[in-house]
Amino acid sequence: MFLRRALAKTPLGRKNVRHGRDFWEQHAQYDPLWAILSDPSKKGRKWELPEFFETGAREISVVLHALSQWGLTINHGAALDFGCGVGRLTQALGGHFDSAVGVDVSPTMIRLAEKLNRHPERVRYVSNTRDDLRIFDANTFDFIYSDFVLQHVDPASTRRYLPEFVRILRKGGVFVFQLPSHPRPPEEQVRFSATPMPGDAYRARIELYDAPHTAPAPSVEMTVRGAVTNLSPHPWSSDYGQLRVGNHWHDRSGKAMLVQDDGRTLLPPRLAPGQTFEFELAMKAPMRMGEYRCEIDLVHESVCWFADRGSSSVTFPVRVGPEAQPAGDDLDVEVASSPSMVTEDLYAELPRDLEEPGTIPMFCVHRDEVVEILRASGGEVVRVDEDLNGGKDWVGYRYVVRK
Repeated sequence: MFLRRALAKTPLGRKNVRHGRDFWEQHAQYDPLWAILSDPSKKGRKWELPEFFETGAREISVVLHALSQWGLTINHGAALDFGCGVGRLTQALGGHFDSAVGVDVSPTMIRLAEKLNRHPERVRYVSNTRDDLRIFDANTFDFIYSDFVLQHVDPASTRRYLPEFVRILRKGGVFVFQLPSHPRPPEEQVRFSATPMPGDAYRARIELYDAPHTAPAPSVEMTVRGAVTNLSPHPWSSDYGQLRVGNHWHDRSGKAMLVQDDGRTLLPPRLAPGQTFEFELAMKAPMRMGEYRCEIDLVHESVCWFADRGSSSVTFPVRVGPEAQPAGDDLDVEVASSPSMVTEDLYAELPRDLEEPGTIPMFCVHRDEVVEILRASGGEVVRVDEDLNGGKDWVGYRYVVRK
C-alpha cells in the first residue's frame, strides 16, 4: 500500500482513547472516506466512491492470491473485516466468500456502509464498542482481515483483541493483519521519506520496446525494456522521494490484480518536463503456470502509483509455462459493481462546517509480544513480513496466522 494516515507521532492519552467511539464518530461525519484511506490528495471529501472501493477490491485480491501462493488453503465460507469503516474491504470480501461481516466502532460508518452495500444477501455490518468480540461465537469465521486499524487502537485493547480473533476463527482459518512494532530510529527514517508532488505532476507516457509474452516456467526472471517520458509541467525530482518504474500482475482478464509489487527500476534524480528515460525492468514471472496480464506503471514510493492519479499505464499478456491455462483459479469472483449511491449523495447526508476532529493517533505493540499472544491463544504464526503502512516513523509487520 502507498497511502498513509495523517499520523500523530505521540499517542493520545488514555483519557481520549476511552472515548474512541466519539473520536471516530467525529471523523466519520467530517470526512469518512479519507478517515479510512488517507491519501493527502483526497482530503476534504475528495474521494470518489468507485475509485475508493476499487482500492479495496485490489487489496483483497492481492492478499488472497498471496495466501494461495504460500500454500494456505482457505474455506471461502465466512469472512470478517475488522474496522470496516464504510465497507471498502467488506464489499470486496463479499465477492470471494459466501458471507462477509464488517464490524466498526462508529455508528455513522456502519450506517453509511449499509447504504453502500451492493451485496445485502451476503454482506452485513455490525457496530461494536467493546474491546472484545463477544458479539461473535467461537469458531465463526474462515478468514479475518484487518488493515490500517489496529495501529490506531489503544495497545491495551489490542492485546485483548488478539486472542479474540483466534477464538472466533474456525479451525484451519486464516487471520491477516498489520501492526507497528516499535518506533523506527531517526537515522533510518530518511530512506522512507516522501512528499507528494503537485497533482498534475503524475503524468507519464510509457513505451515498451521489448516485452516478453512468454515465460518458460513459473518464478523465472524476465526483463522488460522501454522508455518513460515526463508529460507533466513539473520536473520529477528525487527531492520528493523515490520514483521508479514498477509492475503488477493481473489475471488473464485484467480485472483482478494478483501481485501488486514486483520489479522496480529507479528513475534518475531529475527528469524535466518532456524528458525521456530509457529503462530495463527486471521482474519475476508468477509462481504458477497460466495466462496473465502484466501492467507497467510508475510509482512514487510511499505515495501512489501514477495510474491511480490518472496517468496511463501499459499492459501486455504473458503465458507462464508451455500450455495455456487460466491464472488465479482461487480468485473466481464476481466483479464488483460501483456503489449505487453517488459520492455527492453520500456527503450530502453528513453535517457540514464541522471542526476537524484532530490527528489520528498511532500505537504499536512489539512484534515479540504479538507473536507470544497469538501462540498462547492457539494461533500458528505462519508469516511475519515487514509492512510500511504505519509510515516512516514506525517499524511494522504484517502477520499471517492460522488456527
